Formats: sequence, C-alpha cells, structure tokens
Amino acid sequence: MTHTYPDPQHSDWKTLYRLGGVAPLLTIVFYLSEFLLISWDKFPASTEAWYALFQSNRLLGLFYLNALDIISIALLGVMFLAIYRAIHRLNPSWMSVAAFFGLLGVGVFIVPRVAMLSMLTLSDQYAAAASQAQRASLLAAGDALGSLGTATPQTVGFLFMAVAVLIISIVMLRGPVFGKINAWAGMLASALTIVDHLSLYLAPALAMPLMVSSGIFWLGWWSLTGLGLLRLARLEPRPLS
Repeated sequence: MTHTYPDPQHSDWKTLYRLGGVAPLLTIVFYLSEFLLISWDKFPASTEAWYALFQSNRLLGLFYLNALDIISIALLGVMFLAIYRAIHRLNPSWMSVAAFFGLLGVGVFIVPRVAMLSMLTLSDQYAAAASQAQRASLLAAGDALGSLGTATPQTVGFLFMAVAVLIISIVMLRGPVFGKINAWAGMLASALTIVDHLSLYLAPALAMPLMVSSGIFWLGWWSLTGLGLLRLARLEPRPLS
C-alpha cells in the first residue's frame, strides 16, 4: 500500500493549514503587546480601582483584563484543528483526545474572560450611581467577577491545552510533518505548565519561575508550529518513502 505525504486530500485543507499557521504567530504578537503595554502602569488593586481605571482609560483597562486573550486563545483553537488534520493519521485515537482537550481548554479559558468584560459596564454604572447603597452593590458585583481569577496562564483552560499539546508533541515525533525540535519544545512547554499548576498547591514559591520558564517554551512551540503549518500548506502530495 502506497502512502503519501502530505495526505491525498491535502489540497482541500490548505486554507486551514494557512489559518492554523498564522494563528499562533498572531497569538505571540498579542501576548507580547499586552505585556509591553500593561508594564508601564500600576495594576489595579481593588474593584474600585478597576472602575476608576475604566473611567480614565478604557483601552488600558481592557488590556489589564487581558481582553486580547479572548482573540488569542480563539486563534489557538484554529491551530488545534489544523494540527489535528495535519497529523491525525499518525495516531487517530490519541489525536482525537488531543483535539478534545485542546478545544475544551480554549472554551474554558475564554468564558471567564468574556464574563469579566462586564467590569466595563459596572464601571459606568458605578460612576453614575446616585447613592452609597448602589455603589456598594456595584462594588460587590465587581468583587464577584474578580473572583473568577486573574488572567494568567495558570488556569484550568490552559492546563487542558497543555495536556493536548503534550499528546500532540509525542505524536509529532512519529511523523515527518513537524520537526523533532518542535515536538520537544511542545513537550517541555506542556510538562512545565502541568508542573506549574501542581506547584500552586504543593510548592507555591516555584509557581512564578515555572510559569516564566514554560512561557519561553510556549513562544518557541507556537512559532515552530505556526511556521510548520505554513510550510505544510505550500507542499504538494508525494509518495512517502
């Protein structure tokens, strides 16, 4: 039986490969933009400070809420679909599991961030409130939204995506679509992220160093994966020797 690389239906999926390749590269741009923009100001320490920030600078407030994460992580969902299509033939069962955890992670990551955008509306209501009772109620509502957590990679959604990438990276080692460096970068990024989540409960002092270390490997994996998918989109099917 003759096998081809890429798969015989490759031409039908080139658009997905291109979109999936651009997606993680845009995610890197968005993450670095957020990091650079919010590092110049003081992070709000209370709900009242959040409301004041939104009244003085709405755009900066949205950056502090990591609103760009909604777009960034949604783009990673397209990347997961493209990766699944590209290498699912290497191990259909495990790639199906990886796709499930990847898309589940995208959804779980995005939902709290969409909910926290309500802080903008609450800020406007707080500014227009006519009584202390109304202000107190709006502050309580803001505190409840804040309990969803800060927008960092240390979330259940990102943990699910790390599980997906760990599986994907192991499967990557078995085929010619992506390089071994790409695969090992993904395994290190996902493993460090999983350990980071465990350290929050077992050794909190290690959480920040682990998060920074995993972040470096995530940037590498996103870059290599994006370029790999773009390269795949330019190929034509040929016999696999």
